[in-house]
Amino acid sequence: MTRLSLLAPALGLLTAGILPVPAYAQSMTDCLLAHNQGLVTPACARMLGLSAPNPGPQAPPDNGGIHLKPTLAYQPLGNPLEQTSIVGLTLGQSQANATTAMKSYCGTDPEVTNTYLSTTYKGVDVKTQFFPSQMVCHKGQDNLTVHLSPPVIGTVVTRIERNVTFPSDASPRFAELQGDIASKYGVHLPPLRASMNEERTLYADARGQTGEKENGGPVSAMDPMTYEVPGEMAHLLLTIQPVMGNPSHVANISFDLQDIRAERAIGGELLKQMNGSVDAKLANSDVKPAL
Repeated sequence: MTRLSLLAPALGLLTAGILPVPAYAQSMTDCLLAHNQGLVTPACARMLGLSAPNPGPQAPPDNGGIHLKPTLAYQPLGNPLEQTSIVGLTLGQSQANATTAMKSYCGTDPEVTNTYLSTTYKGVDVKTQFFPSQMVCHKGQDNLTVHLSPPVIGTVVTRIERNVTFPSDASPRFAELQGDIASKYGVHLPPLRASMNEERTLYADARGQTGEKENGGPVSAMDPMTYEVPGEMAHLLLTIQPVMGNPSHVANISFDLQDIRAERAIGGELLKQMNGSVDAKLANSDVKPAL
């Protein structure tokens, strides 16, 4: 089981175990792993000589963790970043609508990753049930990744990443792309320089007012030290890479649209529920050692 750091140290030790739903598993190894997890695609069923599973998504296995409760309601940003659309994907979008947009753009259903969270509180290990945390699809060298919220706020989109690579002999002109991006996203990219990436961030501050900043960077919602401005609500980070030896053309462009305010609220609620489950268990404990 792969484990990774999910939120910043401000939340303490909170890690995630990942269970990819093997929608595209084709190798015998992948299919055997999928079978052991109770997640078998029609292709794997044929490979393993099993009867075909029922069509449609299969729920991940019960891992004995706590069930997160939907105690928060998603709050629209109320600023231009709320309406920002990346190939039909927007912040706050439901998983179903995001799936439709990704399938429309990529031509196939996105691959879903299920995750559980775990932490240790008062010496007790606690984890959640699996929930869908990420969806990915590809269209040639155009890659889309959508991050979904844990169930504490419903399953909605809180972050959208897009990375597009162009071949050198079929790359867009920067001058044209620069104007299109300014028109659609309100982000004004600086001139490209040879062999150097250029970054520009459109952010919304604590009052919802937007601004731009050169050379921004990724933001961790639970680490204010990474914010562009105090109380940052959301941001759109664009990175442009020129074609080697031809800086008037673009080799790669990436987008990172993130609802930082929602992720802050989610982080606090996650630990509240997980730690609360431990407190409830300890409060009802009547264990006494034999003396």
